Amino acid sequence: MTPMQMTPTQVEEFRREGFVAFDTVFPPDEVQALAAAYDNCLERLRQEQGLKNIRQGELADGTQTEVNQIRCAHLFHPVFADLVRDARILDRVETLIGPNLRLILCQGLYKPAHTGGEIGWHQDDYYFQVSKPDAVVSCWMAFDDVTPENGCMWVIPGAHTQLWEHDGAASNGFIMSNPDEPAAVAVPMRAGQIMFHHGATPHRTLPNTTDRPRRALAIHFMDARLTIGGNRESEPPENTPILRGQA
Repeated sequence: MTPMQMTPTQVEEFRREGFVAFDTVFPPDEVQALAAAYDNCLERLRQEQGLKNIRQGELADGTQTEVNQIRCAHLFHPVFADLVRDARILDRVETLIGPNLRLILCQGLYKPAHTGGEIGWHQDDYYFQVSKPDAVVSCWMAFDDVTPENGCMWVIPGAHTQLWEHDGAASNGFIMSNPDEPAAVAVPMRAGQIMFHHGATPHRTLPNTTDRPRRALAIHFMDARLTIGGNRESEPPENTPILRGQA
């Protein structure tokens, strides 16, 4: 076992709880370089008028909220093309779903200061519809320290054993109908930490109510031997490349 693989204890925690978080994996200089590339992507999208609000909403005082997406970030900047292939991530993913790994989606999820919106409870497997259970792992990485106040991840431990009912495809996507919110736990992290969650783990992030932005990246992986459906079925090959092994 290399230092970048998960230990049996970590694998057991992932299987039992549906997620596992790691101490700082990427050192500060790398985090700063990734954050700079992230900001570069955002600015480029703004200049091209391509920065979309994928989760429209409003705060209690009526302020409009937004969550901006850097879709297919691995095609948008070479730093992220390298990141989705980084052994510090792939070795851990391989421990969970095997040696044949395909990228489903790499997306930046940006919450501006004060107006960053909520991403409601959902399960990634509900969107991706991969042809076999237990074949999707998502890596969530913070480029800023994340807390409940600025939009850290919340999960429902142990609720990844099935797909739960979701409301229909509204403008803000599929949202779980009756999540067990009392069982939810926050997962605050420092910049450079990563967490992995099962494709069926219910998760959400709350609005950013602080005076600093929250920059995070979600990288979704699947067993490359399987097929994908849902909202990723018609993606071109460059959007969902094989990263390790074979189909």
